[in-house]
Amino acid sequence: MLKVLLVDDEPSVIQLLENVIDWKTLGFTICGTASNGEDALEILKQSNPHLAIIDIRMPGMNGLQLLKAASEILYLRTKFVILSAYNDFQYAKTAMRYGAVDYILKPIDDDEVVPVLERVKKQIDIELSAREAEVNKLKFAANNYINRLIKDEASEGLNKRCKRILRVRDNDVLKCALIEIDEFAKWMNELDDNEIRKKRLSVRKTIEYVTGNVHIYNIFDDEINRFGIILNQEMLEREEEYLENIKNEILNNCNCSVSVSLSEADKGIDNIEKLYKEALIALQYGLFQTDRNVLYYKNFKNTSLDYNFYNSNPEDLLKDIKSNNKFGIMEKINNVFEEFCKRKCAPEVIESYIKNIEFEMVKYILEHEGSVNEFIGDMESIGTSVGKTCVTSLRDDFCRVALNTADYYKSISSRSSKDIVIEIKDFIHQNYHKDLKLQQVAKTYFVNSVYLGQIFTKTIGMHFNEYLHSVRINEAKKLLRRTDMKICAIAAMVGYNDSEYFVSKFKAITHRLPSDYRKSSMIKTN
Repeated sequence: MLKVLLVDDEPSVIQLLENVIDWKTLGFTICGTASNGEDALEILKQSNPHLAIIDIRMPGMNGLQLLKAASEILYLRTKFVILSAYNDFQYAKTAMRYGAVDYILKPIDDDEVVPVLERVKKQIDIELSAREAEVNKLKFAANNYINRLIKDEASEGLNKRCKRILRVRDNDVLKCALIEIDEFAKWMNELDDNEIRKKRLSVRKTIEYVTGNVHIYNIFDDEINRFGIILNQEMLEREEEYLENIKNEILNNCNCSVSVSLSEADKGIDNIEKLYKEALIALQYGLFQTDRNVLYYKNFKNTSLDYNFYNSNPEDLLKDIKSNNKFGIMEKINNVFEEFCKRKCAPEVIESYIKNIEFEMVKYILEHEGSVNEFIGDMESIGTSVGKTCVTSLRDDFCRVALNTADYYKSISSRSSKDIVIEIKDFIHQNYHKDLKLQQVAKTYFVNSVYLGQIFTKTIGMHFNEYLHSVRINEAKKLLRRTDMKICAIAAMVGYNDSEYFVSKFKAITHRLPSDYRKSSMIKTN
């Protein structure tokens, strides 16, 4: 919707314009009203509306003076339409020379106002479309220039182009901020490519909204999960406000959290690569920060991450997991992660430790004919979040999976094959009307599907699907004897979407058609 401002010193005129015109249908929304030029000028500065309808004669600052003052506002996009009585038509013509695009004569007639608004909206739409295309072109160019600079591809020509598009002078002080999406690893596991693109674009749009149109070209795409901003001198005057607003707006509008880092300051385009690297280093230390504050490079520049392999024997932790010793599991994981924090271990070191434990747990599950599908998903999610979330959250997630695995170990090592089959038989009798598959049932009971199929056939004497069909047909026989429901309805009730398939299965098992079975049952009853 396009924003419109109404300005007139007569309240009745404002009220008439508000109520008589169907603004929504025309594509406008009223963003404010004013009864004098001074108030109108403030609203123009704050709201930057697409359209302002202003009275030519007002006490204090009149319409012509307001137009002149508005022409001095940088980046103002507002189109002006003049309200003028017939006797003031000469003023209206002067206003047109000052930049007004149209006029409306008083007394106001909505049949005359609507065509004016439609003409103005068409003009605004054309300009917005052209501006959007130009903005996108410049955004692409700025993104390309900055990315080449941070990759050490600087040249005299590239530096000049970048300075021009970012409006940076040689001695201007700059900083680089990086904004990384914390939930991106989760998105990759749970969402399709189209949904990820939409969410990522939403984050980018929010950053653009906070920084404002004036600084839109200072934003650049870094990695797929990360954006950057080159903060110029004007932005640095309120850098903390910028970065906190970005975090809060993304959390509120995009329903996700971000980690934000900031480099130190340096002068000129030539130092963008250095500033970017500082912000990147600071971002790595988010792993050890329990709060969500901005990560300042100045706080970490004298600290080094430890890339030495963490030489810890995982056997004690695995022993506790296999024996379901919950206290021992939590204690050992806490000790390990305290050591990670103390040594400031690099994300790669922590990931290596987690993957080693994961391998041993999966190996044990497979040896006991269990299902690893759910645990692999959880462990992969933890592995991909290393470096993207703080150590305490990572520790809690890892501990949760270890405790769940311990419970599962206990269940698969204590259950006999016969017990499992009895449980699954009961499950089939309770859910035969659903679309049951061996793989789904195996997943429900945390059992390998191939193993389940083998022990089921061995114990029951028929394959899983054969048993399921026999249960369904027995239930269908009851319905045929006790009700007058149609065959297709009975088929659906016992789990067959295709009534013809149901009839063929019924005949294969009972050697009769359902209709014949019903007739014979009725004869016996009589």
